[in-house]
Amino acid sequence: MDDIHVYRAEGAAVRHGTDLYGFTVTEWNLPATYPPFAALLFVPVALVPLSVAKGAFVAGNVALLGWLITLSLRAARPAGAARPAGASGPSGAVAGTASVAAPLSAVVCLTAAALWLEPVFQTVAFGQINLLLACLVLWDVGRPDGARAKGFALGLAAGVKLTPALFAVHLLLTGRLRAACWAAAGFAASVAVGACALPGASVEFWTRRMFETARVGKAWIVDNQSLQGLAARLLHETEPGGLWLAPTLVLAVGGMWLARRVTVRRGTGADGRPPETGESGGAGERGELWGIVVTALVALLVSPISWSHHWVWCVPLLAALATTGSGTTTPAEQGGSASGVPWPRVAFACVAVVFTARTLWLVPREGDSDLRLDWWQQPLASPYPLLALALLGVAAGYVSAGHRPAALTPRVPPARIDGDGHARDDRTAPPAADGRKGGRRPECEEARGGRCAKHDAGHSADRDPAPGARGARARDVPDHHVGGDGGRS
Repeated sequence: MDDIHVYRAEGAAVRHGTDLYGFTVTEWNLPATYPPFAALLFVPVALVPLSVAKGAFVAGNVALLGWLITLSLRAARPAGAARPAGASGPSGAVAGTASVAAPLSAVVCLTAAALWLEPVFQTVAFGQINLLLACLVLWDVGRPDGARAKGFALGLAAGVKLTPALFAVHLLLTGRLRAACWAAAGFAASVAVGACALPGASVEFWTRRMFETARVGKAWIVDNQSLQGLAARLLHETEPGGLWLAPTLVLAVGGMWLARRVTVRRGTGADGRPPETGESGGAGERGELWGIVVTALVALLVSPISWSHHWVWCVPLLAALATTGSGTTTPAEQGGSASGVPWPRVAFACVAVVFTARTLWLVPREGDSDLRLDWWQQPLASPYPLLALALLGVAAGYVSAGHRPAALTPRVPPARIDGDGHARDDRTAPPAADGRKGGRRPECEEARGGRCAKHDAGHSADRDPAPGARGARARDVPDHHVGGDGGRS
């Protein structure tokens, strides 16, 4: 657990007033690479014995993994799926607006299984804080848009590790200006606290150390699963330079556009309008999770250094894939093809295999062997960036073609035109006394609970029009009775 030694050294430097960025620890000569605000948080780690710190980190990371799974399922599962519409949960929230919590036994089993994922295992083994930051980001960004100080916790996470700052950009691009401002405030608060407590270290970090990516580690080794690491190994160059920067800029812009497109705001349909009464709010939840996952993949790819244990975002990714298409009935609605191939399930299996196979540790790594890999070893050495690029490419192609996964879109039954030319909704028509549907007169969409002008003019749903008149009346229906898409509400 080498990283715990770094955290303890940072906390000790704060306590004793020594140079925060002038030490190295362990046989790997690991330096401090986080902002001064993070060093303040590591002071308690330096106050306890090493064995206690290791035990606390292991137990804490396992608990955080369970929380990350819970947050992922809460953001991915259709809200109200377990209760009928209108039913209230324990907190009094109406089904359709509150997510369904996973049973504790299921979370425990999933946590045990997720420990086999290579990024998760490495995080626990190294004593890293990746799971904590992922939970903080997913909890904050996944909260309702009207939640108090939404975005502030995200800003604090960016103050510990700079990469989460990209989620604030995602909030801004999806129209949540207030949350983005709170994120900026949280980040500014972390910088201010660090500057007040450690002014010299703050100046040193923000003016010099944050640009020295070489201090973090060698970008070309297989441990680095970012786009820069992939480019360095493909080009057999320790510094890919502009050959890495240009694609990274394109990926950053295109990736954030994609994250915006796949995001469906919580409580809204695909067109941004509130869902009809009785519809599931799960589409908004699942769309929010996909936007978060895409942003995380982009952040991991464009970061100069993304060690394999940084990819703990594979947990929300697997949750998003596992729940895509759930609750639908046809192969197309389940995200599959007309042939019935369940593509989300296939993608889930592929992602699970990639993150458990540990192929990056099977290639030669002695000395500079990482730079002399054969072509067939390259996919084994860079499984995570190649997988992320493939997923982003498929999603971009699907979205740019004008499609949106059916699992992200609330299903609204189409309205039918009755004999009087009214848009009829079978969901609101109770059965007649003899068991037939439509026992009472259907009502117009804009006059549910009342009467419309056509009813006042003497039209009756109980009267069967003369032959040939049904089609004429259906063609003469005013726009306020029928949606603008040719008879679908």
